[in-house]
Amino acid sequence: MKLELRRDLDALDAVFDHGFVFDAHARDRRVLITRYRGTVVRPSDAGFTVVAWQKSVYHFGGLNREVPVLATVLLDPDGVVRGLSLDERCLGSQGKRCDFRTLQICMDGMLKGKPFSDFGTHCPDAGAARCLHLFEVLDGAAGFFALLRSRGLAEGSEQELVTIRPNRGGLKAENSHILLGRESVTELELRHIDPTRRNERDLTCHVHADVTVRHQGGEAFRQTLCADLFEDVYTALNLLFVRCYQLDKKALELPVHRRVRFTNWSALAGLFLLTFSHESMAGAVLRAVRIERMLHFIQTGEGRTGCIGFGG
Repeated sequence: MKLELRRDLDALDAVFDHGFVFDAHARDRRVLITRYRGTVVRPSDAGFTVVAWQKSVYHFGGLNREVPVLATVLLDPDGVVRGLSLDERCLGSQGKRCDFRTLQICMDGMLKGKPFSDFGTHCPDAGAARCLHLFEVLDGAAGFFALLRSRGLAEGSEQELVTIRPNRGGLKAENSHILLGRESVTELELRHIDPTRRNERDLTCHVHADVTVRHQGGEAFRQTLCADLFEDVYTALNLLFVRCYQLDKKALELPVHRRVRFTNWSALAGLFLLTFSHESMAGAVLRAVRIERMLHFIQTGEGRTGCIGFGG
């Protein structure tokens, strides 16, 4: 099946069909990156069941890499964590180095007996979670659960899908986010004014491009990206996505001045950098290997091993 937003999430009960996350694939080879994530909260006899997932699909150099993570969190009526489990089919971006059984035991011990809405206090970053993807999934789920509680709701769902593909002279990205029945759709079209350049790590160290952002079908804004160091390129992309993130929050009626933890926008700077490098690299398998090294660096930073996780 094609990886796409599920319109029937609100009809799903606490016995959640995990299969659709693991059986969904991006078969359109023109799409370089697909990132799908979401959360479903349902009342149960014991309190609440929270199911949260994220699946990234990369297609670089003729090779596909799929990274699905799905977690189920059991809460008591007060929203306190009573148990956490990861689907046995979870896969991390570092392959077998990602020991999800060990990660589950570690995270369950860290969160059990704590209010799920306070996730950020007990697990402040990916280093504490020992896995970037697991941190993203649970941090987003906890944020969505806190939103439901603040609105006096006992159940609800949200899901988001972003795709990035090459376009003539640049790239095109589309992000769709459905939250409690409301939908926000943002499109970005980037056209290079002159070619990107890469440094010795293959990270983009020069970008000069025009960007057009459309939201809900109409043009929202235009801007020019111009930077000459990797750090400045990364910052410029983040500032661009902050503007898009604010459009999303307004459309979904989320607090404008409060951070929303369930979003793809915080990850898009790294994903755009991967596509920039892909555009300027030759070869197939070798290009995929070099992109893999970049992905590792973007996820973990300098001097760390294996996505901060086990086995490094």
